[in-house]
Amino acid sequence: MPPPLEEWKALLDVAITTECFVRKHGLWQGAEVELSKRLDHGIASPKVLQLREQLPAFVRNESLKAKPDEHLLGSSEIIESVLGKLKRLEQSQAKSGFTGLVLSVAAVVAETTQEVVRKAMATVPTKKVLEWIREHLGQSVQAKRKIAFSNTKHAEQIWDQLFDEL
Repeated sequence: MPPPLEEWKALLDVAITTECFVRKHGLWQGAEVELSKRLDHGIASPKVLQLREQLPAFVRNESLKAKPDEHLLGSSEIIESVLGKLKRLEQSQAKSGFTGLVLSVAAVVAETTQEVVRKAMATVPTKKVLEWIREHLGQSVQAKRKIAFSNTKHAEQIWDQLFDEL
């Protein structure tokens, strides 16, 4: 049996390795095999062996949720980061609302160069983007609020009509 601090370090290494692996690589069918290769097999106390079995088993069970050839996110950090970037973008585009900015997600997460931006703007004019937003996304909540509260005399009726559409 290893000294308590060595055992504690080994337990911590297994837990941290698993967490980092899932955060970086996500989940897919067979992910537990790759994870197991990365786990340190030096210390073999009962507690360490148990954790070395349980964590890959947990990863296997979660990975079964993925379809063949599909990778699932192992953390919500990526989604939170993208939403944070969209919120910052929204602040500089306050009048246009958040709904239409959903189209900018690809630009937010991709590596963009002047050439990529030039090609995109030449390929898809702003008018086409605005038409697509109107057709597929409809009015933003902000636009609906503006309509609802623009005439306080009929605001309650308009408000009810707008939310009946939702």
